[in-house]
Amino acid sequence: MLYAEPMSAEDAGVICTWRYEAPADIYNTENSEEARQSFMDGCHFSVRREGDDALLGYIAFGPAATLEHPDFVHIYENEAYTDIALGLAPTRRGRGLGTEIFALALQMAEEFFPGDGFRVTVAADNEPALRIYGKMGFEVVFDLQAEIIYPDFEDVERTCQKQLYVMVKG
Repeated sequence: MLYAEPMSAEDAGVICTWRYEAPADIYNTENSEEARQSFMDGCHFSVRREGDDALLGYIAFGPAATLEHPDFVHIYENEAYTDIALGLAPTRRGRGLGTEIFALALQMAEEFFPGDGFRVTVAADNEPALRIYGKMGFEVVFDLQAEIIYPDFEDVERTCQKQLYVMVKG
């Protein structure tokens, strides 16, 4: 069984070193003290399996799960929705773990934010995530283009245009 606990400094440091292959490389996080501190905001949770110390992924809620972009502020103005984001350790992708982690995220969100609807923002080419969200009743409400800035495997800053979907449930 999976469980989540408040993000520790050690886990935040590990997450900042995770590097994904394209097209998931836009989910790479800068490996800096500022990035590590951003995971320590009280809105991020580490995910593990009972009986196993390995960090499997993380869950984020609220502003920590949104895109910081001036053109998209209007998307997140509706406070009837709580934003959810998750990340999986690169070595754990493609094993069905995303479904388990997202189910845990929804369970936590329903407990922490009763009565809210839920919202996710996802790259249009992230087919595994789109399948998970669709199976769990999420529907696309916005289709947008964004310039994404992310670090590559050598921590060199890269930029790309990406189609994103904002999906809601409830």
